[in-house]
Amino acid sequence: MPYQIIQSYSNFDPPALGTSFTASPNAGAPFSPIYTTIDQAYENLKMLLLTRVGERYGYPQFGTFLLNVLFQPSTDEIKIQIPDLITKPVSVFLPYLNIDNIDIKTAQDDPTLPYSIQIKLDFSLNSIETNTITISATESGQLSVS
Repeated sequence: MPYQIIQSYSNFDPPALGTSFTASPNAGAPFSPIYTTIDQAYENLKMLLLTRVGERYGYPQFGTFLLNVLFQPSTDEIKIQIPDLITKPVSVFLPYLNIDNIDIKTAQDDPTLPYSIQIKLDFSLNSIETNTITISATESGQLSVS
């Protein structure tokens, strides 16, 4: 007679897939567990985009050159460079993610924009679950990721 193993989480939380790092002091605990794959994919993408190439010890190819470009003067060339700076590292390090859309706005496009550049990145996980990450940079050197 075969045995069947049934996991019961009545007294415990389900196992977490990873942890979320929240750098905001008002956000509560800095490391909170992640239970869904789309949320873990969001955190993985955020960490890839905010890591400079060569910054990670023992894994020098991991990261992007996005932070080097974000604080340059906003020109039309930047709008051409940014999609390449995002899609190539994502295809190498996060091949399970699909970049669906990259929308780049600068202060030249919208003078009411409080940021000098804003990037909205729509991505999907296995073409099923979708999410958006927004990166905004100001001329004073402030970076916002949501």
